[in-house]
Amino acid sequence: MDVITIDRDRCNLCGLCIDACVRRILKEERDAVVVTDPALCILCGHCKAVCPVDAPQLKAYRADEFIDAPSGKDIPDPDKLLAFFRSRRSIRHYRAQPVEREKIERIIEAGRFAPTGGNRQHIEYVVVQSKERIVEIRDIAIDVLADQADRIFKAVEKHRTPEGVLPESLQMAALYSDSWRQLARLRSEGTDWLFYDAPALIVSHMVPLGNTSEMIDAGLSAMQMVLMAEALGLGTCFCGLLVIAAETEPKIKDLLRIPRGHIAPVSFLLGFPDIKYPRLVSRRRARVQWL
Repeated sequence: MDVITIDRDRCNLCGLCIDACVRRILKEERDAVVVTDPALCILCGHCKAVCPVDAPQLKAYRADEFIDAPSGKDIPDPDKLLAFFRSRRSIRHYRAQPVEREKIERIIEAGRFAPTGGNRQHIEYVVVQSKERIVEIRDIAIDVLADQADRIFKAVEKHRTPEGVLPESLQMAALYSDSWRQLARLRSEGTDWLFYDAPALIVSHMVPLGNTSEMIDAGLSAMQMVLMAEALGLGTCFCGLLVIAAETEPKIKDLLRIPRGHIAPVSFLLGFPDIKYPRLVSRRRARVQWL
């Protein structure tokens, strides 16, 4: 079945789709626009989005998703948009209130529409809302990190000079190992410094592609999701430590029902904030070279 066809009854031969085609597989031939090599189509949808008469047909997609793009007053004001970006903070205080499925579905939708390299759309998602499952994953991850911290501590002591100086390659590892040890100690005291008692956890996973695109794709998708969460009155916090633990302990991926062989480059906590920040976030000045 062809991934893309041109409805000749609708086509007015304006040529806009030909110019917009990323793979250059559309051309005018004998008073019609034809697809020269459908197998090369990456389903970007540019041809359909630009066509004034909706002639390109993409069978893989729902036609009702190609609605009119916002314009004019519907486009966010730049200053307000930047303020919204800056209002998003990493939340480490959550109410016990569960997150409605409808809101999580909207968050996943925001991730689904993020760009991916070559339009592969290869990202899959796991949503964990079971408190028991979250605690089980958390405890395994903390144990894994504590074990790694012990090994780092031994390496640090082995390479520390009599003056107490560490090789630069171990300085950051030593800093992390101390915080990882604290996770286990605080857990024994009833304090969760890994998931912060968040009521939901979202993990992105995919088949590894062997290049940097997969990490970028996962990051783009996750950023759109956490911004949607912000718009829905929810708080989020990225959890890189779970990513580290999941790549070390296969049982974590089993609990998340992530297929063996998949990588899980991004995870974040989700819930209703139990804290309010009345001021926007600040950052160091951007380091930019204008060429």
